[in-house]
Amino acid sequence: MEFFIVWLGCAAVTAAIGSSKGRSGVGWFFIGAILGIFGIILVACLPSLETRPSGRSRTYYDHAAGVRTLPPSPAKKCPDCAEDVKVDARICRFCRHDFTAVRSVKAS
Repeated sequence: MEFFIVWLGCAAVTAAIGSSKGRSGVGWFFIGAILGIFGIILVACLPSLETRPSGRSRTYYDHAAGVRTLPPSPAKKCPDCAEDVKVDARICRFCRHDFTAVRSVKAS
């Protein structure tokens, strides 16, 4: 009985360390179940997939998609179509709204 508890504990610890490093927790649970304490040592030695913001090049790891992504760029809403466009955009790529056009105000 104690062996089963230790075996399950190794699998859980391996999964926790794996998911904290940006890896699949379920996959590392099974690896920990197969390898036991060696699974914990293996996952502890692996580098993290998540990158910490350092300097100019920042990438982030999207856990749902399983890919590295760039940080979201600042966006503004188009007044015509309500889509998000980049802040530096002069024309909306969805509805072709011109952000640089100056609208004249009629004096009544």
